[in-house]
Amino acid sequence: MSITRFLPILEWAPRYQRAWLRGDLVAGLAVAALVVPKSLGYAGIAGVPIQHGLYAATAGAIIYALFGTARQVATGPSSALAAVAGSAVVLAGVSGDDAVELVAAITVVTGLLFLLLAIFKMGWISLLLSKAVITGFLFGAAIEVVVGELPKLTGTSADGANSWRKLADWAGGLGDIDGATLLVGAVSLVVIIGIRFSPIKVPGALVLLVGGLAASAALDFEGRGIALVGDVPRGFAAPKIPSPSFIVDNFATIGPAALGLLLIGFSQTAGDARAFAAKHGYRIDINQESMAQGMSNLGSGVLQGIPVSTSLSASSLNDQSGAKTPLASLTTGALLVLTLLLLAPVFSELPLPVLAAVIIDAV
Repeated sequence: MSITRFLPILEWAPRYQRAWLRGDLVAGLAVAALVVPKSLGYAGIAGVPIQHGLYAATAGAIIYALFGTARQVATGPSSALAAVAGSAVVLAGVSGDDAVELVAAITVVTGLLFLLLAIFKMGWISLLLSKAVITGFLFGAAIEVVVGELPKLTGTSADGANSWRKLADWAGGLGDIDGATLLVGAVSLVVIIGIRFSPIKVPGALVLLVGGLAASAALDFEGRGIALVGDVPRGFAAPKIPSPSFIVDNFATIGPAALGLLLIGFSQTAGDARAFAAKHGYRIDINQESMAQGMSNLGSGVLQGIPVSTSLSASSLNDQSGAKTPLASLTTGALLVLTLLLLAPVFSELPLPVLAAVIIDAV
């Protein structure tokens, strides 16, 4: 394998045209504005502190740009991947630092499985995956995500062994709704859904993020009993490679979760990469795409992030905003790095019902 085939950036970067720069920079900025609020919410779904979603988004954006062959694809966390990781956390009965370690290990193992697909050139498997099965799985994950976010919109709680029991428990506790939380949640849903069907081109998630932070500060949401995200530290966590012994001891949880993430991520990556390549008239290498996703997940796991894969909503925004090359993804990654280094503590004041509305809209 030639070095340029292993690292496609070495092939396209020397041939970069100045005329592409504006589109790539605008697209990178637009995707960063979309990814920041969603990644915060996805980390919550995965059962880890919200900054770990930004770690994953940063790793996915930068590493995919180095190894990927699809020019418009954006890689990062998604609700389905976060739901699988979150289910593993619940199954293991862990929280806090233990949950972070478990999710990071799952992410690393998922990356290794992607690399095995690439090494053994098994991209042809994408042709055998049943679209109906994958769609059904994603639909089930969407239900689980929405049910999990409902208590944040109402200021109540929900408990149960599965989504339906959680929904029943949530419905049974509606008499304890916090009025202020419900109002903020309802307004947030109306705003973000309204923007989706309006001619406004600004990402609704960004509008809600900025508006929610401003309203929280101006109206003292915390003092009114509305739950906030809480402390979000500036910077990155120290890189950490999950120990083999930890993976072996917890393989009953890590193995099935990683396999599920592989199937979801591989099907999404293959489909999205082929779609954008066909639209713009270039060729992609599915085996190299597996390599790119594998390296992205390894990077995310080492940075203590959550699983990543192709994001259709972010990739579509990337395309619509004028992305011509993976420089758009590199731009997104650079902006996420700056966000973590400079702006992370600002998100501490973000109201939970606002974040829940962002996630429900993204499902």
